Amino acid sequence: MRQVEKQCAGMPRLFLLLLVTAAVLLPAEGWASDPRCAGTTSWSDRPAGTGDAQRELATWLANRPIAELDRVLMTPAEIDQLNAANTARAGTWQDVVRKPPREPREVDAELEERIAHMRRPLESGAWLEARPGSFGAAIAIARGSRPVSRFQVAVAAADLRCVPERSGLFTRAMDRDFDRNRCSVLHTGELVRVDRVSADGRWLYVRAGHGVGWLEAPDLTPPLSAADAVAYRDGGDRLVVVDDWVPTARGAFLRLGTSFPIVAHEPGRYQILVPTLDGLADDWVDDDARVHEGFLPLTRRSLLELVMRRVGDPYGWGGTGGGRDCSRLLHDAFATFGVRFGRHSGVIGESGRYTVDVAGMSDRQKRDALRAADGRGIVFLYMPGHIMLYLGELDGVPWALSAISEYLVPCAGGGHRTVRLDRVDVTTLELGRGTERTAFIERITRLAVFGP
Repeated sequence: MRQVEKQCAGMPRLFLLLLVTAAVLLPAEGWASDPRCAGTTSWSDRPAGTGDAQRELATWLANRPIAELDRVLMTPAEIDQLNAANTARAGTWQDVVRKPPREPREVDAELEERIAHMRRPLESGAWLEARPGSFGAAIAIARGSRPVSRFQVAVAAADLRCVPERSGLFTRAMDRDFDRNRCSVLHTGELVRVDRVSADGRWLYVRAGHGVGWLEAPDLTPPLSAADAVAYRDGGDRLVVVDDWVPTARGAFLRLGTSFPIVAHEPGRYQILVPTLDGLADDWVDDDARVHEGFLPLTRRSLLELVMRRVGDPYGWGGTGGGRDCSRLLHDAFATFGVRFGRHSGVIGESGRYTVDVAGMSDRQKRDALRAADGRGIVFLYMPGHIMLYLGELDGVPWALSAISEYLVPCAGGGHRTVRLDRVDVTTLELGRGTERTAFIERITRLAVFGP
């Protein structure tokens, strides 16, 4: 993109816009006339149309006035109000400590609902078991579990399984990167309420704020009282992690969006309270730009600085391999501001201070709605199955950032090729144009806006 802009210096603005748009729409790899194109998969280190400039923080900071970048879009009190309003809807973040535990019969119904939901694609053949008979074994474990109620904290990352089974459930293509039995992952420091324990004690059914699922023999603290759990999660001054894989003196690695109680602030480092297998204990983190005392102010500058550092990070369905999928990226980024989300893209797409329904609009109408929403605050772009952060326009072309696995490109002779990115990256909204999935902008159905 920089080369295009340099070569076109002095050209009329309309001609430049047409040339940039053409660069966005044309395939980047020169394969369109290849008769072997349809049905194949290629891997790319960047989306079609994305240049170095779009991946640089400086580009997006220069794209807005300083006053707009630094304006606080929601105060802490307004964020608290938003969190309270969002908890009233199913699937959003829930306070697992202050909210009364569910009755055993309610947990039974919840487990049966999930079993039925996952049984349907298995019975239809849309999903396959990696290990034959594993789903039936998981049902037996779930139904044979006993009720408990206790609070514990994740000492290390732990996979949150949808049903109590280690092996995966996959679509017929058996893409091992997309395990349908992988609901999410717990980061070090996340608090859960344990609702069920399997008969052999190996599996725990837990409720984190952002979701529910099963943990297999996880590394957790000993049980905490409700008062200690609230104090650990919410009490006192807090150190918020604003980068990723931040090391501690004890050898832990803290993830973006987590926060920990501050015990003391010493020259050059913070003393914080962290979870261990023996309980909560003191640890130390360097006092640098990777951590922040208290939640960040919700400004465009703060958000851009956070998310542009994540460009190039690996994509990970449900946290596979330590990566993030689209919803977890936004979940963790907004946790640094104190905003609490559920874990799924559809829920996050409804969690703005207000939302705009754009389903059925033309591309032009959607761009107009985007500009209006962007004038109010930070905008999420939701399409069924995916959610993105709107960055703004460059030379009339709208751009967004997301954790993205793949997109489709049309083949000249019909059909499409799948392009795998598997990374956090900046894209236009034209990806997928002319394919069965259609362009991103055509698929967007809702805008979630965070601002006044």
